[in-house]
Amino acid sequence: MAGTVPMIGLSPAELPWIRKLVALLRHPDPTVPELARQALLYVSRAAECAGASPLALPSRSREQPCKKSPC
Repeated sequence: MAGTVPMIGLSPAELPWIRKLVALLRHPDPTVPELARQALLYVSRAAECAGASPLALPSRSREQPCKKSPC
């Protein structure tokens, strides 16, 4: 387990997805991290509208309301 950090609520099967996400967010082309960020916002809003428990989402003061999201 050397070199790993345990996280509460994260299953071992999710680790490859987390690694891919981090790689996208650290990509040297500035458009790739921005696209990954927008995709995460889209997915989190869709989950919120579908009734999933919201995670630590950013404030919607600058963002569009849920009714304009993909639900």
